[in-house]
Amino acid sequence: MPESTSLRIHRARPVTKEPTLQRATKTTPTRQWPATLLLASLLGLPALAARAQDAPPPGAPPPAPPAAPPEAAPPAPPPPLTPPSAVEAAPKPPTAAETMPATRPDVLPPIDVGAWARVGAAFQKASDPKSVGDYHMDNAYIELHAGGKIHQKVSVTVNLNGNYTAFSGPAVLTPPAAMPGTTNLSGSGVAIEDVIVSFDFCDPFHLWVGHLLVPVDRSNASGPFFMIPWNYPGFMSVGGSLVVAAPHEGPSGRNNGAVLWGEFNEGQVKYLVGAFDNADVNSSPLYSGRLNLAIIGKEPGFWGNASYFGDKDVLALGVGGQFQSHGSATPTDDKSYSEVNADLLGEFKLGGGAWATGEAAYYHFAVADGSVKDSFYVLAALASGQMGVGNIQPMVRYQWANVQAVGKAWNIDGALSYLVKGPALRVIATYSHVKLPELGGGSLTGNSIQLGAQAIFF
Repeated sequence: MPESTSLRIHRARPVTKEPTLQRATKTTPTRQWPATLLLASLLGLPALAARAQDAPPPGAPPPAPPAAPPEAAPPAPPPPLTPPSAVEAAPKPPTAAETMPATRPDVLPPIDVGAWARVGAAFQKASDPKSVGDYHMDNAYIELHAGGKIHQKVSVTVNLNGNYTAFSGPAVLTPPAAMPGTTNLSGSGVAIEDVIVSFDFCDPFHLWVGHLLVPVDRSNASGPFFMIPWNYPGFMSVGGSLVVAAPHEGPSGRNNGAVLWGEFNEGQVKYLVGAFDNADVNSSPLYSGRLNLAIIGKEPGFWGNASYFGDKDVLALGVGGQFQSHGSATPTDDKSYSEVNADLLGEFKLGGGAWATGEAAYYHFAVADGSVKDSFYVLAALASGQMGVGNIQPMVRYQWANVQAVGKAWNIDGALSYLVKGPALRVIATYSHVKLPELGGGSLTGNSIQLGAQAIFF
């Protein structure tokens, strides 16, 4: 180690003498040394004698090392716990909330809300329905949906709807406004669509009461959002003239009443029977019902579909009927009203995301002269596999109706849809050609091109 380093270390740690020893050396006189040595010798004799006795004799082996201390014994186990008394061991009695189901807090799903919208525009001249040389917005429709469970087997549904529809001209063949099958086709406003209290006891037995859908045919069960055509079947118009070839229902296909319905085997067989007061205490009740059999696939639930937009294969047959005493279409006629119908739906996947749909329905009405006696429609549609973000779906539909004492009405629609999310988001263009009979003979002809967009937010 270099000297400089050694010096630095010694300077950092200097060696000093014990101060007490220095003080003793300075204060002790020299003449006291013989007495001090004599006292130390006398005090050290016993210790020297004891050490001499303990020392081994010369040549003896060294003493053995001391034995290791014995290992500590393991700790004793804790004493056993004292067993509980009979009172403590007895099960605790349940609380009131555990014994009374009515006091238990039910864990219910959240309320469902949704907004559904349809907007349409048409190319057609109001003064000349044959011409498509004019443009106007003809439909702006919205539905607001809310519903949820208030009990494990009881639900509440409240739906509102509003619409603006452009419709003008004399309603030559429009049935009287008091007829349950008619709807307001002009003007705008917001109305109550559904107010339903649902008692869902089990799959075969449900009781729904309030202002709700009239069960009669597939078209009314699906509504305009869940069918392939843009326009509801059974309503053919040219300008202000209209032929209604649909069952008695009410505004938006609803009425005040009660429906008993149920399903078996997850919707393979379904029945619905209802009684409605037509919002008129002076009228006789309207009785309406439907029976549906899914030969292929299943169709569960109260509501229906006229297309499943490629979600599943289905082949289903349905029959329906209605009766109302003194329910003739004409106020001056005291005859009863009755109606029967049958419909068939087939929809099958073709692979690659494509599917094909076919639908047909027939209606027979027992009403007075001047109203529709028979009507039917047939529909065919083919959806491609995914192209871009959706599917392209061309469609054609033909409708026919026999208006008593007037003549035949018919309509053909050709449409092309682009389905982004099936019915939840789609756009459609429809060409429509309509022929209606006139009361004095002849016919009315209408041509139109309609554009529509639909969106459903659940």
